[in-house]
Amino acid sequence: MIELEDFRTVVAVVDSGGINKAAHLLHRVPSALSMRLQNLENRLGVRLFEKQGRNIIPTSYALELAEDGRKILSSVQTAESRLVKRQPGGLLRLGATDSLAGTRLAGPISDLIHRYPSIRLELQVASSEQISKSLLDREVDAGLMITHTYHEEFRTVALFPEKLVLIASKNHCPVLTPKDIEHETVFAFHITGTHHDQCLEWFHEAGMTPARVIELPSYSAILGTVAAGLGVSVVPLHWIEYFHCIDTVSVHQLPETLSEVRVDFVHLKHVQSPNLKALESILLELKTL
Repeated sequence: MIELEDFRTVVAVVDSGGINKAAHLLHRVPSALSMRLQNLENRLGVRLFEKQGRNIIPTSYALELAEDGRKILSSVQTAESRLVKRQPGGLLRLGATDSLAGTRLAGPISDLIHRYPSIRLELQVASSEQISKSLLDREVDAGLMITHTYHEEFRTVALFPEKLVLIASKNHCPVLTPKDIEHETVFAFHITGTHHDQCLEWFHEAGMTPARVIELPSYSAILGTVAAGLGVSVVPLHWIEYFHCIDTVSVHQLPETLSEVRVDFVHLKHVQSPNLKALESILLELKTL
């Protein structure tokens, strides 16, 4: 296996043009560099340098190795610098619910990438429950989730409230109680999602259950089926306002105790990376958007 010191030696000899100059640059004695090069040649089974009088000439193998070495040494230096300076950079895996990823998260993500171009962001869209599991399984680094019961290992930062409303077809009669929709199909994005839980709680408080519940794969599908008069659903008000589709359905208020949930920034307590701090800072700046 080629060691980092092997790369440093080959790069120094190729760039300086000789053993003595390379030894001076690396603060080594020339004999130590000569021995390392000889051992490297023996391990690789190739000739790296040819002697021409007092000079040594790099072979094509040495030039190729030096080119790779510069890239590797640069990457190592970048990694070391990032750890020492604690600067944001590298991979950041973020989970977010569908309604947040498509609306409120667009601005913060754009701002994060603009400020810290060395961050490579991966976004996983899932339910809050799935994001929680991914956090515990170390499959994502942080999540933007709707308030629910969090694991004791999580650190949470409250961002902003999310108002929930019930939507029905455009000409639907007013919905004041669950009895007004007792024969309707309830469409849900996630059967176990917080929005659907609020709807179930509303029915439960009235001593009722929905006639039928159907899970659909996206909010767009939910909006289309509701607008067509096939049922009702509970969705974030911001979502239908953001996509200018509020005129395609009728909007009905839920009881105040059920109409507001909270969006949180969540990650494991013991993880405090520069990437997470940078994202949290931006989210807190834009929390009112």
